[in-house]
Amino acid sequence: MRGVGRFGPLRERPFRLLWLARTGSSVGDSLVPVALAFAVIGIGGGALSLGIVVASRFIALGTSTIAGGVWADRLPRRAVIVSADLLRFGTEAMTAALLLTGTAHVWQLAVLQSAAGVGAGFFLPASTALLPETVSAGSLQQANSLLSMSESGTRIFGPVVAGAIVASAGAGWCFAVDAASFLVSVGFVTAMQVVEHVRPVPQRFWRDVADGWREVRRHRWLTAGFLGFALGNVGIGIYLVLGPFVALTHLGGHVGGKVAWGLIVGSIPIGGLLGGVVAYRIKPVHPVATAFAIWSLGGVLPFTLVRPFPLPVIMVAAAMLGACILIGNALWETAMQQEVRRDRLARVASIDQLLSIGLMPAGQALAGAIAAGVGTPAALVLAAALMCVPNLVVVAFVREVRSVRRRDEPEPAPALAPL
Repeated sequence: MRGVGRFGPLRERPFRLLWLARTGSSVGDSLVPVALAFAVIGIGGGALSLGIVVASRFIALGTSTIAGGVWADRLPRRAVIVSADLLRFGTEAMTAALLLTGTAHVWQLAVLQSAAGVGAGFFLPASTALLPETVSAGSLQQANSLLSMSESGTRIFGPVVAGAIVASAGAGWCFAVDAASFLVSVGFVTAMQVVEHVRPVPQRFWRDVADGWREVRRHRWLTAGFLGFALGNVGIGIYLVLGPFVALTHLGGHVGGKVAWGLIVGSIPIGGLLGGVVAYRIKPVHPVATAFAIWSLGGVLPFTLVRPFPLPVIMVAAAMLGACILIGNALWETAMQQEVRRDRLARVASIDQLLSIGLMPAGQALAGAIAAGVGTPAALVLAAALMCVPNLVVVAFVREVRSVRRRDEPEPAPALAPL
């Protein structure tokens, strides 16, 4: 495979197949946000209808991710991933069929997007927990970086491609492509051969959930970390709501402000792609402390909107946020995959995922009330503080965060049986 020597983890066939699977499905997923909006509009829905459809997917993802973590620890993780991808293939294929035949209704799209959200809720923790089984310990951080880079890359070009497909052929074809991408993912994951993790003794569902939380509490750096970046996600939610209004008011008016906001948002995945290159190469001795220090720099972006800087400066700050998120996440996930017990890793990853997706909407919901109470500039200062200060506090005052050290060799593990 040409170029594999430059990207060490891709030399290992199981990871190469996982990377191809996730990259393929990411290509399809990157089309959905634009396609879904125009699909709802195309069948006569308004802002309320679109909100219901999007919220249906999000709520289903949030409520199913804990169950996904439990089952990904109980069952072979490849089987969970394949099942989740087949579910999402079915939902997106049916969505495509309804749109292409002109028979779609808003309630149908809401139900189908809910089912797709459930599939994502099972896929994400299983995929995170499977990764260490596909690559050698010394290449784990690079593997996480490559996966994040490919996902950032698809988020750069996906909306543009989706817009072209919608304009030329209709939103239904975007969902058809997304459905096909899940079949591609299934093919690659099915071809993968890995050693199976030692599965826990079956017990009641909520006892399995409690065991996952006990594993989080066993690592104090995880507990403190979840709290730190959960508050940061509230800050991001505030910024995402207030940012467009600042752009419309101060960055070019009704038309120019929309273009400016699009450029700002588009700079984030570009920064993520560049951040992936950095995450691939750096080898910090204290990866978790480094992750929190890097995440704290994300607070620069909402600060640039308090008294708006020139647009190019704000775009650089947005790219910095994307880079900080990706670098920090690569270091964090690698440490989590190395330090957490393999038989509880999916459950811990599901708690991580729940906090990541659960508190950002809280910030979005509170943004309007906060801005009405203290003004938009003060609300943006609060957002910047939430994205910065908790991360610095965790580094400064939680000794366990600073004590996690980089290691390239796995801990001794019991004998495993091949899948």
